[in-house]
Amino acid sequence: MKGSQGLWCLMLVCLVIVCAGFWLHDGAAAGAPPSFATANQITHDGLAKTAVLSDGSALYVAEEKDGHQVISKIDPNSGKVSTIATPFADARAMDVSPDHKSLLTSPIHAGAKNRELWTISLDKAGRPRKGELLADDAAWSPNGGQLVSVKGNEIWITSAKGKDEKQVATVKGRPFSPRFSPDGQRIRFSVSDMETASTSLWEVAADGSKLHELLGGWDEAHTVCCGVWSADGRAYIFQATHSWPPITTLWMLPGSGDGEPKQLTDGPMSFGNPWPADNDKIWALGVKPTVELVKYDGAHESFEKLLAGISATDLDYSPDGNWVSYVTIPDGTLWRSRADGSERLQLTYAPERAALPKWGPDSKKIAYVSVQPGQATRIMLMGVEGGKSVPLHAENRGQIDVNWSGDGQRMMFGYVVGAEKLSISLLDVKAKKITTLPGSEGLFSPRWSPDGRYVAALSRDSTKVMLFDFETKKWSTWFTEAAGSVSYPVWSKDSKYLYFDDMVTDEEAIRRVKVGEDHAEGLCVIRHIERYMGPYGFWAGQAPDGSWMFVRDRSTQEVYSLNLGVSK
Repeated sequence: MKGSQGLWCLMLVCLVIVCAGFWLHDGAAAGAPPSFATANQITHDGLAKTAVLSDGSALYVAEEKDGHQVISKIDPNSGKVSTIATPFADARAMDVSPDHKSLLTSPIHAGAKNRELWTISLDKAGRPRKGELLADDAAWSPNGGQLVSVKGNEIWITSAKGKDEKQVATVKGRPFSPRFSPDGQRIRFSVSDMETASTSLWEVAADGSKLHELLGGWDEAHTVCCGVWSADGRAYIFQATHSWPPITTLWMLPGSGDGEPKQLTDGPMSFGNPWPADNDKIWALGVKPTVELVKYDGAHESFEKLLAGISATDLDYSPDGNWVSYVTIPDGTLWRSRADGSERLQLTYAPERAALPKWGPDSKKIAYVSVQPGQATRIMLMGVEGGKSVPLHAENRGQIDVNWSGDGQRMMFGYVVGAEKLSISLLDVKAKKITTLPGSEGLFSPRWSPDGRYVAALSRDSTKVMLFDFETKKWSTWFTEAAGSVSYPVWSKDSKYLYFDDMVTDEEAIRRVKVGEDHAEGLCVIRHIERYMGPYGFWAGQAPDGSWMFVRDRSTQEVYSLNLGVSK
């Protein structure tokens, strides 16, 4: 389960343009020796950034500063940095107006979906609200007269003031990053599908006709997103994420959408979030994901490193506490080792990516979520000494959240949000018989209590925690919270409490609810950590001693200018 995006601390940066020395493909003809260009590194702070925009002379970078997400204005020539004033504590930048006078922004509210849109003037103090329009994402048309916006799984066009709404597309999944073509006749956008853990690019005409997926037959089509047109419309630049090597690369497609994509970057770093600079150049974020597992000491509000020197997430201890399993970042492979990190053994290999491993009660097997390119996620079983993994239950639905019964005779799992049918499945391990937990339709993220009596699960809208009692064989509403508040829940060892990581309500905190009560109490506030957002949100877990574990983000994210050679 996901929380809202974590916040990182950031110092103001001093910028100097230097050659980074990373190789780029310039799109040379097949069979010809490729020529190379260089990526020029613009920023050098090594801290978290989420987007880069430009008005042709300055950069507008969404980044973390003093515990808040802000929009910084950066002169790429002088290195001068200033913060754009907004009326929000945390702001998101979506677009620059065609006349380069305004930014399209929205406040970041924890747990909110549709957010109000604002224009922030770049040359005066006015901050007019964009009518009554609420949206998840939005962008201006080339002439500034219209907006394309995302609401849930729908694409809409409105006037620039948010009036005259017209729905132009409905898709399966969650659209994001919509962009008009330079002639205003088409809209391209990305779609995230949680069931298959994939993203794709789509196009629709501005009148709502000709909705279709781009690159449908391309090998990398299930990992593409975040495209932008070059200023003259001749090229369309987007990003694709590879299972192996585990990097994100930039690609270029003719603006018409016809033809084969041509690769622009090829590591060793990941590049993404492109933004057009001029016809031969783009801005982009260069990222090298690195993390560290930490254990929280509530008494001193400090963090202790776990598995020092290993970049990993999704840590799980064996029942006796002597062994651990974890997933490495960025390659997504499953490993097991002693709790001190010794006797390491790699269990899975690319192109498979692993997530959320769980040790079996006999410490002989590990169940985990398997992510394969273009396929629905599956629960797999792997022996702790390695070998071939086997599917827990073969089906074409996005499986997740595996649980073991205390005796290991039964297993339980749910399905990812976005699957056609949400429910909770039970497997009799010996008989290999699968059943649906009665009354679990529409529920996800199941958690089995250690004593085997209860199952806690979330309602589809993520606001209610439901409780199933195996003695009465009935469901009841346990407690209600704001959407997204209950993240990575864990039962107490005595099965009397459910703990969870709340990144939505007030300050980020660990909270708990007692069985028989309907309100949560706070245990500790989590401060002073830059958390890493993985494919299933901000991971949290509990160590054998009861302390809480998190993943600290040590990634470096910088702005680069990339020469594409479009005019060659």
